[in-house]
Amino acid sequence: MTDVKSEALRYLGYRGNKPDDATSALLDKAYDELAKAAVPRYISKLSPKNDVSYLLKGNDIAAHLSASSRVIIFAATLGSAADRLIRTAEITNMAYALILDALASAFIEQVCEDAERELHEKNAGFFTWRFSPGYGDYPLDVQSDIVRYLDADKRIGLTVTGSDILIPRKSVTAVIGISDTEQAKGIRGCATCNLRKTCNYRKTGITCAI
Repeated sequence: MTDVKSEALRYLGYRGNKPDDATSALLDKAYDELAKAAVPRYISKLSPKNDVSYLLKGNDIAAHLSASSRVIIFAATLGSAADRLIRTAEITNMAYALILDALASAFIEQVCEDAERELHEKNAGFFTWRFSPGYGDYPLDVQSDIVRYLDADKRIGLTVTGSDILIPRKSVTAVIGISDTEQAKGIRGCATCNLRKTCNYRKTGITCAI
């Protein structure tokens, strides 16, 4: 999980620069606490694309899946204890809270990548990258439908607020397309993200994209 620490530093704006000893110590402490608190889980369902068309709203997701005949609807979370750890730190030590938040963002990305590797092993075909609500014109309000479709509230404790925010916050929903022939990779990154105008990462000259 050393990559999680490196990615968290990138989110924090270090961009390859080595942190000072105090920051390194906080990072190590935060990593240990988060590793104990987090309960990473994911769920998924494989379906013919046409059977879940109501989950695939918008032109961008349609283009992303144009060559796919099947889709995997996916959700992952670090669990509620990770959220509580960050909220508690926000009350007492905001600098530490920021480090925890960056680590948790990197951690959930690692969970998603590990899950994708498992899904690749279980399902034959060519995969698209994960496309989440909020990318392009794929609306955030579809998250409620995805959570219901996966029964994610009962299976991994994932819910959605009235403003379409996932709870626990360090969670992800996404769609992965599968085809029988190799697919174009498509556009990925800030250009397709609905948060690009307010993103804190972009304000510091970095991106959350891999």
